[in-house]
Amino acid sequence: MDFDPRRYPKPPQFPKSFIAIGVLIAVLVLLVMISNPFVVIPSGYVGVKLTLGKASPEELRPGLHLVVPFLQRVEKMSVRTHSYDLTGSNSINALSRDGLTINVELTTLYKIMPDKAAEIYIEYGLMYEDRIIKPVIRSAVRDVIATLDSAQVYQERALIQQKIAQQVRSELEKRFIMLDEILIRDIKLPRKVVEAIEQKRRALEEAQRMKFLVEKEKLEAERKKIEAKGIAEANRIIAGSLTKEYLMWKFLENIKVYAESPNNTIILIPYDTKMTPIIQLPEPKGKR
Repeated sequence: MDFDPRRYPKPPQFPKSFIAIGVLIAVLVLLVMISNPFVVIPSGYVGVKLTLGKASPEELRPGLHLVVPFLQRVEKMSVRTHSYDLTGSNSINALSRDGLTINVELTTLYKIMPDKAAEIYIEYGLMYEDRIIKPVIRSAVRDVIATLDSAQVYQERALIQQKIAQQVRSELEKRFIMLDEILIRDIKLPRKVVEAIEQKRRALEEAQRMKFLVEKEKLEAERKKIEAKGIAEANRIIAGSLTKEYLMWKFLENIKVYAESPNNTIILIPYDTKMTPIIQLPEPKGKR
């Protein structure tokens, strides 16, 4: 039996444009699946969504977010506490009030305001440490050191740290950054200056020690003076209370004590009626 194609219907014919659109949709779906349109923001971060390079003013909170592949991307910014070191070759040189160069090394602890991350990104980008924190700290250190002499810088580290932190905190808050703490790690002065300060400090300590010794001697002399006056006053009172009757009574009491003593050697000094000791002194040999 011969095959007659006229006996069977022809399959439907789709327009070429419709086929092209279908292929394009399939390709796009495949690309979307490959490019992963989902973004996860972890805890301690916020996201800044960029659409064709333009940052959205609304931050993305931690969690799962949907973005349009190839058109949108997300920059993750940490809102945890960060440390920024200005040490070594990155340390700060400042002039004191008396014109000496002071080298300061410090560490800054800070974090960005979570609801201002987009503004920080728009204004300063991801390099905000070098564009905000570094110049603000350098300026504050130089301003504070310029108000102090080198000796004050050497001796008042806590005060310097407090003043720097106060100025830095005020400036960073204007730029949506919160300062936790400024930690001064080292302050270096010229060696000759340090030696002069140490020598002056030792001289001052020696002067204070000598002053203490002088005061101590004065107090001791005053104590002895008061003690001598007390003894003299006591002797005066005792001398005024010694009567003939008291001396006779005391003499009899002593005889009684000697009589009751187990010691056989008893020495008695006789007294006359005026209580004057009568002592017979032997004449020297050769005199009669």
